[in-house]
Amino acid sequence: MKTKQPEIFFARYDEQLPSEFLAYAKPANKTEDELSERQIRKWKSRRVAYFLLHRIFEKYHLDTQLLTDIKKTASGRPYIEHPEIDFNISHSGDWVAVIFSVSSPKKVVGIDIEHPQKIRRFKELLAYYADEQEIVEIQQGNILPQLASLESRFYLSWCLREAVLKSQGIGIVKLSEVKHSLSQLRIHSSHCPAGRLCFYHQLPFYLACFFEQPQSVLSLPPVLQWQNGSFIETQITPIIYQVN
Repeated sequence: MKTKQPEIFFARYDEQLPSEFLAYAKPANKTEDELSERQIRKWKSRRVAYFLLHRIFEKYHLDTQLLTDIKKTASGRPYIEHPEIDFNISHSGDWVAVIFSVSSPKKVVGIDIEHPQKIRRFKELLAYYADEQEIVEIQQGNILPQLASLESRFYLSWCLREAVLKSQGIGIVKLSEVKHSLSQLRIHSSHCPAGRLCFYHQLPFYLACFFEQPQSVLSLPPVLQWQNGSFIETQITPIIYQVN
């Protein structure tokens, strides 16, 4: 199979889907009226992710039967047994995102999406996992001035870490082990291979994706939204980080 660059796909959790996908991941022995709003959102997010994977497999002319046997690692990271395919899923609030890679040899990917729906104690959270230098740089508005709010700079810090760790199926307990320099646009982590990170702040949510890639390769993954029955590519420029 010819190696292709990774791609990022996203959709609203309540996007209209073909009827064959409507029952996917529905909690057993319960009607929709018996589910809480949180349970409904989680269920619909899972089925949208599954639907996106189906459309991605069709786009790449891959066997969709592989998706009938999605497995999970001990930490809960979904995967399929295939020597060239890796993917990662994230959902938050109203949105679901998938990063997909088909490559020989296989290259790992990770993604994190955050749809802020409440005010958080950003400074206290940063103090929990970020070192002093990173916190100083986050507070210096002349570094990455396109991120004007503390919220956007916090989610830069958070999402980049999540995407790196999720590429390896590692949880947020390791957040503090990821080192982040805003001024150098660099992430260091012993938990993942060398690659690149892209951070998008122009969408209705914050999005970070990690993809394993040699430094000599400069191509970036396209970002496509599923809307009204087709994928539409968005024209946005990310903040680009080097990893390791």
